[in-house]
Amino acid sequence: MVFTNLGRLEYLNLTDNSFQGPLSSNISKLSKLKDLCLGTNHFTGPIPEDIGLISDLQIIQMDNNSFEGGIPTSIGQLRKLRQLHLEINVLNSTIPYELSLLTKLNELNLYNNHLSGSIPWEIGNLKDLVKLVLSNNQVSGPIPPTVFNLTNLTHLFLSDNKLTGTIPSEFGLLTKLNLLRLSRNMLSGSIPWEIGNLKDLVELDLSGNQLSGPIPLEIGNLTLLEFLNLNTNQLDGQLPETLSHLHNLKLLSIYTNNFSGTIPGDLGKNSLSLSFVSFSNNSFSGELPPKLCNGFALIYLDVNDNNLTGPLPNCLKNCSKLYRLRLDGNQFMGDISKVFGVYPDLDFIALSGNQFSGALSPKWGECKMLTNLQIDGNKISGEIPAELGKLSQLGALRLDSNELTGNIPTQLGSLAQLSELNLSNNHLTGEIPHSIGNLSSLQYLDLSENSLTKNIPKEFGNFKGLVVLNFRKNRLSGEIPLELSNLFALQSILDLTSNSLSGAIPQNLGKLTSLENLIVSHNNLSGIIPTTLSSMISLSSFDFSYNELTGPIPAGRIFQQAPARWFIGNSGLCGNAQGLTPCHSTSSGRKSTKYNKKVVIGVIVPVVGCFFLAVIIVGILIFQRKTKHNDEEFQRTKENKDSESLIWKRESKFTLGDLAKATEDLQRELLHWKRRIWKCVQSGIANRSDLSSQKTQYVGLRRHFGNKSPEF
Repeated sequence: MVFTNLGRLEYLNLTDNSFQGPLSSNISKLSKLKDLCLGTNHFTGPIPEDIGLISDLQIIQMDNNSFEGGIPTSIGQLRKLRQLHLEINVLNSTIPYELSLLTKLNELNLYNNHLSGSIPWEIGNLKDLVKLVLSNNQVSGPIPPTVFNLTNLTHLFLSDNKLTGTIPSEFGLLTKLNLLRLSRNMLSGSIPWEIGNLKDLVELDLSGNQLSGPIPLEIGNLTLLEFLNLNTNQLDGQLPETLSHLHNLKLLSIYTNNFSGTIPGDLGKNSLSLSFVSFSNNSFSGELPPKLCNGFALIYLDVNDNNLTGPLPNCLKNCSKLYRLRLDGNQFMGDISKVFGVYPDLDFIALSGNQFSGALSPKWGECKMLTNLQIDGNKISGEIPAELGKLSQLGALRLDSNELTGNIPTQLGSLAQLSELNLSNNHLTGEIPHSIGNLSSLQYLDLSENSLTKNIPKEFGNFKGLVVLNFRKNRLSGEIPLELSNLFALQSILDLTSNSLSGAIPQNLGKLTSLENLIVSHNNLSGIIPTTLSSMISLSSFDFSYNELTGPIPAGRIFQQAPARWFIGNSGLCGNAQGLTPCHSTSSGRKSTKYNKKVVIGVIVPVVGCFFLAVIIVGILIFQRKTKHNDEEFQRTKENKDSESLIWKRESKFTLGDLAKATEDLQRELLHWKRRIWKCVQSGIANRSDLSSQKTQYVGLRRHFGNKSPEF
C-alpha cells in the first residue's frame, strides 16, 4: 500500500475490506492524519514503528487483523491519541509502559492477543480512561492498585488472563463502573463488601476464579444490576436475602460453588425480567421460590444437582419462552402431567433423578424444537405417548428407570435425528418395533430390563454408528440376527444376557473388532463359540455362561486366560481355560483312530470269512438234499399215485407235527454249522495280539448273543 501525494489526508477509513499483507512504513507520510481506521482486514506483519511520527493521530483502529510482534513503543509519542484499538490480532510481548504517556486516552482495547507480563503500574496515569479492555491474553500477576486511580472507568475487562491475588477493596472507588469483568483468572480470597458501592454497576462477572466465603449483603445495593455471574468458584454459605432487592436482574448465575441452605423466598418476586437462573452443583435445600418466574420471562432455569425438594412453582407452567430446563439430581415431586406447560422454543429438558409421578402428557409432542428429553429415574407410569414421534429435532430420549408400561410406540421410528434411546428398567411389553431400525443416527440403544418379547429385528443391522446395544433381562427369543454383525462401530457393549435366545452364535460377530464387551449369558444358545471371535482385538471381557454351548473355546489370550465364571453352565465346552475340561489333542485322536482300525480289522475279517463259508456249506447241503429228494420222488411217483389223490382230499392241510418231522434232519444240520460258525468267530478274536482289545470285543459279542453259544 503506497501513501504518496496524500500529505494533507486527515481521515483514512479502510474498515471491513479484504486488504492483506504488511502495513507499509510509508504510512508515516500521512503526517496530517487524525483517524486511522484499518479494522477487519487481513493485514499481517508488525505495526510499523514509524506510526509514532503521525503526531496528530487521535484514533487508531487496527482491530480484527493479523498484526504480530510487539506493540510499538513509538505509539507513546502520540500525545493526542484518544482511542487505541488493537484487539483481535496476534500481538505478543508485554504491554509497553510507554502507553501510560497517552494522557488523553479514553479507550484502550487490547482484547484477544498474546500479550503477557503484568499490567504496568504506570497505567494509573491514564486519568481520562473510560474503557480498559485487556481480556483474553496471558497477562499475569496481581491487579496493580494504581488501576483504582482510573476513577472515570465505566468498563473494566480483565477476564481470561492469569491474574492472581485478591480482589482489592479499592474497587469500591471506581463508582462510575458499569461493567466489571474479572472472570476466568486465578483470583482468590473473598468478594469485598466495597463492591456494594458500585451503584451504577450493570454487570458483575467474577466467575471462574478461586473466590471463597459468602456473597456480601451489600450486593443488594446494586439496584441497577442486570447480570450477576459468580459461577465456578468456592463461594459458600447461604444466599443473602438482599438478592431479592435486585429488581432489574436478568441473569443470576452461581452454579458450581459450595452454597447451602435455602434459596431466599422472595427471589424473583420483583425481578420481572429475570430470564436466566443457574444454581446447579451446589447444596441448596428446601423448595424453589414460588415467585421465581413471576414475570414469566424465564428462558434458562438450571438448578440440577442440589438437594431441592417439594413441588415446582406454579408459574413455571406459564413460562412459554422457556428454552432450557434442568431440574435433574434433586428430590422434586408432583404430577408431571400438571406442572409443565407447552414450550414452543424448548430445546433441552432434564428431569432425571427426582420423584415426579403421573403419566407423560401427549403435549410433549408440541415442543417441536426439543432436542433432548430426559425424564429417567422418576416414578412415571402409564404408556409412552405416540406423540413423541413428532419431535423431529429430538437427539436424545431417556425414559429409563421409571414405571412405564405398554408397548414401545412404532412412531418413535420417525425420530430421524435420534442418537440416544434409553427405555431400560421399565415394565414395557410386546415386541421391539421394526421401525426403530430406521433410526440411522442412533449411537446408544438400551432397552434392557423390560418384558419385551419375540425376535430382535433384523433391521437393527442398519445402525452404522451404534456404539452401545443393550437388551439384557427381557424375554426375547429366536436367534441372534446375522445382521448384528454389520454394527462395525459397536464399541462399548453388546449385551443380550438373560433372554431366551437360541441357535448358534453368528460367526460374523468376529467382524466387530472395536467391541470391548460381549455378554450373551443366561440364554439357550447352542453350538460352538465361533473361532472367528478371536479376531475381536478390542475385546476385554465377555460372558457365555449358562447356555448350551459345546466344543473347544477359541484361541487367543482373552479366551484362554478367562475366568471360569465366563464359561460356567456350558457342560459341553472344553479348553485350557480355568474350570474347563481339556479337549482331546490331535495326536491322541490319531492314535485312537489307528487303534480302532486294528480292532475293526481283527474282528470283521474273521466274521466275514465265516459268513461266506457258512453260505457255501448251506448251498451244498441244499443242493444235495434237493438231488436226493428228486430221486426218491421219482421212485415213489408211481407207487403212490393213488395215495396222492387221497392226500388232496384232506383239504391240503398239514399238521405242525408233519412239518417238524419233514424238516427234522435239516434242523440238525443247520444247528451243527451254526455252532461251527460261532467257534470260527471266537477263534478270530482269540488270535488278536491285543488282549485288551480281545476282551472288549468279546464282551461286546457276549452281550449281543448272551453267555451261551448263540441259538438262531
